[in-house]
Amino acid sequence: MSDSARAAIKRTGQQLLQCVLLSASLCSFSLAAAPDNTTAVSITTPERQTLRQTAKALGVIETEDSPSIAAEISGRIVKITADEGAKVARGDVLVELDDRQQQLELAASEAQLRRLQVLTDNQARKYGRLQTLAKSQSVSNETLQDTAAQLRAYETEVDLATQQLALSRLQLTRTKILSPLDAQVSARHRSVGDYVNPGTALLDLVATDRLRARLYLPERHAALVKQGQPVELFSPASQQRIQGAVISTNPTVAGASRVVAVLVGFSNSAGWMPGASVDATIVLDERSNAFVIPKLSITTRHGVQIAFVEEGGVAMERQIDTGWREGQWVEVLSGLDEKDRVIVDGTYQITDKSSVTVVGGKAP
Repeated sequence: MSDSARAAIKRTGQQLLQCVLLSASLCSFSLAAAPDNTTAVSITTPERQTLRQTAKALGVIETEDSPSIAAEISGRIVKITADEGAKVARGDVLVELDDRQQQLELAASEAQLRRLQVLTDNQARKYGRLQTLAKSQSVSNETLQDTAAQLRAYETEVDLATQQLALSRLQLTRTKILSPLDAQVSARHRSVGDYVNPGTALLDLVATDRLRARLYLPERHAALVKQGQPVELFSPASQQRIQGAVISTNPTVAGASRVVAVLVGFSNSAGWMPGASVDATIVLDERSNAFVIPKLSITTRHGVQIAFVEEGGVAMERQIDTGWREGQWVEVLSGLDEKDRVIVDGTYQITDKSSVTVVGGKAP
């Protein structure tokens, strides 16, 4: 055999070997890439939790006390001790009026009372002497009666003068307008030198330590709201949450918006301000020891709610009845047991009796 023939045979053998190796490699790749008929899922077991039936509402923060401070008598303002934004305590002097007239009236009332008391004392002594003389018939009965009548008249005038003195003192106290509560000044309406009359608004106060929220709740929830129910409040103005309680519910429904106003009281520990907006969650009812599963475990097919339970690598379809829902949890009323291995993730990829592989979750 010639050298050229042997070289041709060698090349042919090498090509055949390469084809065999390539075919084996392709077959191996094909087997490795073959799709698996099982679906990877995660599982959990049902739990016992306390669920709350809640309602969301929007509202505004308002104060329980926001008095408008007004003058009770006429006079000229001589001093204002609190300006807008100032904090005041109960009994602090806010505004002073010119009290010269009241001082003079008080002095006159005191003098008049003293004069009448002197006259009354003199008349009483005179009446006492006449009573002594009357025993020896040294004075007529008519004179004695006239003296007694005059004494009673003086005593009546003393009573009137005492009341007038009390009124003068009261009028003098009204020249100093006091704060009726611990609060802050929200508005100032008058300046020093202004002449005011009874009823003239001077300052507005607002108490910020005890606030309430006025919530507007859809009318469908109105019948479920009760006094004392817990409420969680959140105000964007402070980014803090505060717990409160329902105070009362307005007995009427707003015509256009079809909402009911609900008042919620709370302690202002976060320094919230009246007028700020507030988001609220009202706890309408609470159910303890509820049998729940994650809402991701539930799917609806052909109008029926179902969950899948993993049994020996197979997904078994269970028709379920559900109750309350809160967050990611759904109450299951029937269809599952506490030891069931409920499939959470991957339910959209499986059907009844599908092969599954558990790759995560909580197993019993």
